Amino acid sequence: MNKFLFIVLLFFAFQIRMVGLTVDFKFNKVCLGDTTILISLATPQPNDSIVDWSWDLTGDGRFNDGKGDTIKHLFQTAGYQSVGLKVMTRDGEVKAIYKLVGIGEVKADFIMGMGCTGQVVSFYDKSEVKGDTAFSWLWTFGDGTSTYDKNPTHIYSVAGDYFINFTLVTKNGCMDTTSQLLTIGQAPEMNLEFSGSTTFYEGDSVIVSTVETFDSLLWSTGEKTESVTIYTAGEFWVRGYLSGCYNEQQFTTSIKEFEKIPVIMNLFTPNGDGFNDLWEILNLSVVEPCEVKVYNRYGDTILNTDNYRNDWDGSWKGKQLPNDTYYYFVRCFDNVLNKGTVNILK
Repeated sequence: MNKFLFIVLLFFAFQIRMVGLTVDFKFNKVCLGDTTILISLATPQPNDSIVDWSWDLTGDGRFNDGKGDTIKHLFQTAGYQSVGLKVMTRDGEVKAIYKLVGIGEVKADFIMGMGCTGQVVSFYDKSEVKGDTAFSWLWTFGDGTSTYDKNPTHIYSVAGDYFINFTLVTKNGCMDTTSQLLTIGQAPEMNLEFSGSTTFYEGDSVIVSTVETFDSLLWSTGEKTESVTIYTAGEFWVRGYLSGCYNEQQFTTSIKEFEKIPVIMNLFTPNGDGFNDLWEILNLSVVEPCEVKVYNRYGDTILNTDNYRNDWDGSWKGKQLPNDTYYYFVRCFDNVLNKGTVNILK
């Protein structure tokens, strides 16, 4: 034989020999309670053959749990199981491999928020998945609607009891369903009343009150009273809670520019807190001098001055007047009579 040809053949024979035995296996993806089929993909080198397939199904390092190139096994525990395959060839070559075999299991569970009509109820998936991965979510809300979102929200328009059904499916096709009862309460009615216009002059104010009675209230100003006094322009809200449900109303106030006519406060609160303690003609410096008379509901004159200085504190004869409506008559630089009411509220 040609020496060169001999060397070439020897080189390829060596390369074939170097390929050697390859070991691998495949398995079907199952859920707990189903049988796992394990199939050897081992390949011997040319001119050799496999004579033994030994399986370790417990991950203990001993290949004594099964024999053959294909076996079936029912795992008793969900999760990822360490499985090994050891292969031996006729020529005595031995190799082994370990892989994680997933045994799927899902236990569907969820939590949900408080429910009231017209308000958002939130639902959260709290399921436990072993040996698999969550794939799809199905929620039915008990009112004929459903969604495939993982953590959905829903709004109910009618109070009552609703059964929430939740189904979780994994990539391996494992599935579990659970249900909970959700009680949707009736959101309370909420209306607001205002002591005057929500558009007022700088230095004036408006009192905003809830018409209905609630267990508790929270205003965007941080107050928790039945009414608040607003002195500035802005957007405000109030939330009222009743029997576990709530409703919310929003309102807006704005400031308007002074005109050359007396701008007279229709409400003041002489309680010593530093806000609205004095009754004022808000643009007095523009329209003075002003003659002012104030009467109570019985016709008594409780304030009479021909040059008012924005200094009345709601007192008469040295005593504070009670909360009530009082009647004023004001004539300023143009001698035009301005009349109306002013409320004392402490």
